[in-house]
Amino acid sequence: MGFWNREGNSPSGTLFSWNDLARISRKGTLLSALKEKGQLYSPEDLELMLNRYAKKLENVPHEYAEALLYYARIQIIEGYHRMMTDDLAEIHAAVPLPSSWKAFAADAQTAAKKGTPGDRLRSLKYLIAAYTVYIKEEPVHPVGMPFPGGFSVEQYDGEYYCPVRAVWNDIDDAFCKYCPAVQSRERDLLLSKNERDLVTKKEKLNNYFYNFKG
Repeated sequence: MGFWNREGNSPSGTLFSWNDLARISRKGTLLSALKEKGQLYSPEDLELMLNRYAKKLENVPHEYAEALLYYARIQIIEGYHRMMTDDLAEIHAAVPLPSSWKAFAADAQTAAKKGTPGDRLRSLKYLIAAYTVYIKEEPVHPVGMPFPGGFSVEQYDGEYYCPVRAVWNDIDDAFCKYCPAVQSRERDLLLSKNERDLVTKKEKLNNYFYNFKG
């Protein structure tokens, strides 16, 4: 594909300043900037990200580690490809970015300036996350991503739910504070989908009769 930079680095030997991206105020401009910066990376960079993630899972039970790697590949590889090939209709390109964008960009700038060999890939991680959260308005962790306890990220009745959304303060470098998902409700953790469908249907019927039928 034409957007690959086979060398995997910029001509100057450095990447870019997230402070410049922080000044962007519209979705379309942000997407263009993300695609431009994404060209600084190579397929090998994406595989290196996955390999480093896999190394962190060496002591995780095999079945769970395999599931995490599956969704990490969706998050990283598919996320990058979507970012680099996406286009927005004019009406969507004009949508203003939320106020949290400046804080996100500031976090990215800090992560990319630690003075370690991992700075480049951390910046790439933030590029993909920026696309997912601010362009697609989706959770960074894909729907289906499993967490301990048998729970996972879900999309239900038009809303994203995450079982660990409320505990992001315990996780270093987490994107959770910017994530559009909300904390999974107790019913999400206790009921099957069919049971939840039944409860939701009853709630909607009750709301209709109480608010519209008096």
